[in-house]
Amino acid sequence: METSFTGNIVDIAGRRTYPGTIICKEGKILEIRELGEACEGAPYYLPGLTDAHVHIESSMMTPVNFAKVAVTHGVVGAVSDPHEIVNVLGTEGLDFMIRNAGCTRFNVCWGLPSCVPSSCMESAGAKIDAAETAELIRRKDISYLSEMMNYPGVIGRDAEVMGKIAVAREAGKVNRQGTAHKN
Repeated sequence: METSFTGNIVDIAGRRTYPGTIICKEGKILEIRELGEACEGAPYYLPGLTDAHVHIESSMMTPVNFAKVAVTHGVVGAVSDPHEIVNVLGTEGLDFMIRNAGCTRFNVCWGLPSCVPSSCMESAGAKIDAAETAELIRRKDISYLSEMMNYPGVIGRDAEVMGKIAVAREAGKVNRQGTAHKN
């Protein structure tokens, strides 16, 4: 069964707002039709928002529960760095977050935490070195190497830190401060 919504369409890419009708079927947009006449007092329809940097586990919620709250505010996706849970549980925490997010239609672009632990001055429940980073970064469900918090390691060209950056580059999956990722 088709449903339609008429109102003011916010076209982000086209940098304009226009009167239109959105035709949907089974929860998916089939077509957006531009109307000639204005829609005074009508609602505005715009694309869902993406949280560009979040640590979902810091909300103290699973990805499924985080999604339930986020969508009520127009957020339909997130670029997530699961740094905290991976520091505690390692790849088991990473896998849990990815599996749990797969139980919802919320779009999550997962990063591989680059600093587990954050630095040599921190103890954590897990450790991911350059060799394990080389394996994990190639997974299809990992889109990029997450934020490099160990800036002293970058400045000092620490072998482990530079190794992680190198394997991410080789895989085409560096973070936004570098080149675009492939996925």
